[in-house]
This record gives sequence, structure tokens and C-alpha cells, in this order.
Amino acid sequence: MKTKLTTEKTRWLLGLSGQNILYALVSSLFAYYLQFTVLIPALPLGIILSTARIFDAVKEPFIGAYINKGKWTLQKYLYYLPIPTATVTALCFTMKIYSAENSNFQNVSIIIYAFIIFILWEIIFSFGDIPMISYPNVICSDEKGRTKLLSLRPVGGMVCSICCLIFQPLAFAMSDFFGGTQKDERNAFFIIALIFSAVGCILYQATVPKKRLKYYCENKSDTKNQYKYILTNPLLKKIIVSGLLSSMSSLQGVVMAALVAFYFSSKNSGLTFLYTFLLGTGSFIGLMLSAVFVPVLSERFGNIKAYILCNLASILPNILIFIIYLNNKTTMNSFANFSAMFILMLAEGGFVSFASSIRTLLINDAVELERQFSGNTPTALFFSFQTAIIKIQTGVSSLISSLGYAIIGFTSEKTALLNDYIAQGFIARESSEYTRLFTMLFFMFTVLPAVSSFLAVIPFAKIHKL
Repeated sequence: MKTKLTTEKTRWLLGLSGQNILYALVSSLFAYYLQFTVLIPALPLGIILSTARIFDAVKEPFIGAYINKGKWTLQKYLYYLPIPTATVTALCFTMKIYSAENSNFQNVSIIIYAFIIFILWEIIFSFGDIPMISYPNVICSDEKGRTKLLSLRPVGGMVCSICCLIFQPLAFAMSDFFGGTQKDERNAFFIIALIFSAVGCILYQATVPKKRLKYYCENKSDTKNQYKYILTNPLLKKIIVSGLLSSMSSLQGVVMAALVAFYFSSKNSGLTFLYTFLLGTGSFIGLMLSAVFVPVLSERFGNIKAYILCNLASILPNILIFIIYLNNKTTMNSFANFSAMFILMLAEGGFVSFASSIRTLLINDAVELERQFSGNTPTALFFSFQTAIIKIQTGVSSLISSLGYAIIGFTSEKTALLNDYIAQGFIARESSEYTRLFTMLFFMFTVLPAVSSFLAVIPFAKIHKL
């Protein structure tokens, strides 16, 4: 029995890794691909991404409730979802370039296709993601075992971070090999998406065997009124409100690709890899350390206080980075300035990763609390809010980034001009023409996430006065 249990934990981690490869493709590349490769204007793009994400987040609890009371086991969802998820992931990168040379019908068709394929991806991904998050509750019957396994969930985040690190540089390198035109870049993104979708699918498929695991008990709610738990469970309500208040926390991930490509690396594939790696190191290390330190923080402070402390600790590093930028607008790539930024990003990324992992434990606490209140365990429903919160945050962050570009008048035409400017060998950060763009990027990368971290603790502040 122990051997079988260990095998299933390993399979879950493999599947989690494969699923995160597919997630990383869309989360790290899709927005950049649409705006800076396909050249869809910023405002329509923001509406596409934010509307799709918010729609997806709203329907997430309904999918969770459906899974929770449905006839399919969690294992069955995880067995049948990998292939369609990988297929739609690759299809996200099959668009033509938006251009003034196209007819209005062609350009509108590109925007409609982007919206539909993104919605479709979100729906299919959710039907696999909720069971994946809930699966530890099936594998482990005791609370301590679930906590340990849930603390390993950052392994998937680490895989996602690694993929986010390598996707864009590989696409730039392949584009340069093909010739470096806008069409070459589009084709390179599709090839990268196709290759990694296949790899992600293979690993994702390893999650569970086709045969149902007879020695595990499937925890399901026997009530038809699952949604009332959302209003009656006090801890879940605080988690949801905290997630909504911190809706700008995903801005770093949304704008990092543009910040690296245009400010730091000038779309050089080697430098893109280097700067993406360095700026993402904090989150990556934080995810690695989460498996060790999150259980310690949980035991030492309790999940709620640990969540508050980690969020508050991430604020100062972000503010300091923006202050450094304001005093060194064209030289953030210098050794001294970037070293300071790197150290601050290490601290900020680590604390944000800890807070994200602790939120998973808080949701598990909410499930246990509901078990005590009503005798039911709406696992899939409650854990659906983990993904719903992330999607709302990404959707709102996408809309805010698009509004930021619109405020400074950074249109798709100016994006094409910036691409040409860099292709001619010029360095954009040294030109005053692009100072407003980079100031907006740094503001969205640092200040707004700091505000989100502060807002995230408000629902819990009455419980633990600091």
C-alpha cells in the first residue's frame, strides 16, 4: 500500500508539471504574442484578455460544484483532459498578423478568433485544473499528509517558472534563424508552442492510470446546495475577498515579457534569457523554498498570520525598485542598479511565492472547517476558488496593463515602429521617445503589485492585529 501511495504522489507531481508547461505557454506568451507579435491594439487586447479571464473565474465555482457532485471521479477528468488541453494550447498560437493592410473583416476575425480560442482554452484547462488541485485530498486521507503534499504544489510552479524563462528566448532565437521578420517571429512562437504542448501533454497524461484507484475514498458533498457554503464558510469568504482586493498582483507576470524584451534585452535572445532568469529568480527560489518553509511558517504562526506577514513583507522591495528606476531611468541595466533590483526581486518573489502557497493551505483549512460545520467536504468547489482568484487577478491585471498602454498612447502602430527601431540596432531605453513607456512598465511592475499585497491582508487584519 505504501508503494502504491508513493507512486501516485509521483504521478501527481509529473502530471502537475506537465499541466504547468501548458499553463506557462499561455500565461507567459499569449499576451505578448497577441500585442507585440500579432500586433492586436492594446485596448481591444485588454478587453479580450480581461473579459475571458473574468468570465473564466466566474464560471470556475460552477465547474467545481459540477465536478464535486458529478458522476466522474477526479481521476477520470485527469485521464481524459491532457490531449484536448494540449491541442487547444497549440491552437492559441495560430493567428495571422493584425495589420492596416488587412481588410476590416480580416482584422475583426483575428480579434474574434483570439477571444474564442482563449475562452475555449480557459474552459478546457479548468476541467483539468480543479481536479488536479483537489487530487491530494483523494490521495491522502489524513490532514498532515495533505498539508505535506499540498506544500509540494510549488513544484508545478517551478516548472512553470522554468518554462516562462525559456519560451521567449527560444522563440526569439528561432525567429532570428528564420530571418527576423514579424512573420518569422509569429511562426517561431507557433513551433515553440507545438513542441512544448506535446511535452506537457505526455507528462500531464501520467497523472493517473485509467483504472480507478479502488483503495482511495472519493470525498464528495451529498448536498444539492453547495453554493451556500460560499456564503456561510467564514474563512472561504475572507480568502475570496482577499483575492479580489489583490487583483493587480499578477501585473508583474503580465508586463515582464515587454519590460525584458524592450528595456533590458532589446529582443536579443541571449539577453532575454538572462534577464528573464534573473528577474524571475526570486519567484523560482521562493517556490523551491516553499516546500520547506511554508509548513514551518504554518506551524509557527498559523496560516492566517503567515499569509499576512508574507504579503506585507513583499511591499517594500517593490517600492524600492521603482524609486531606483526614477533616479536611473536609462541605466537600470548597469551592474550596480540591476544588482540592487535583483536582490530586491529575490526578496519580493520569495515572499509572494510563500503567500500563494499559504493561500492553498488556507483553502484546505476552509474545507476542513466546512466538514466540521456541515459534515460535507466540497473539496472541488472550494479549491476552484484558488484558480478563480488567479484568473481574476490575471484578467484585471491584463486590463490594467492595456489601460496603461492606452494612457501613454502606445498603439499597435507604435509597437511596430518600436520593433523596427530595435531591429535597426538602436537601444530603446536610451531614447527619450520611449521614457513614458518604460516608466509605465516599471510602475505596473512594482508599485501596483505592492498596493495589491497591502490590500490582500485587509480581510484578515481584524483576526490578527499587527
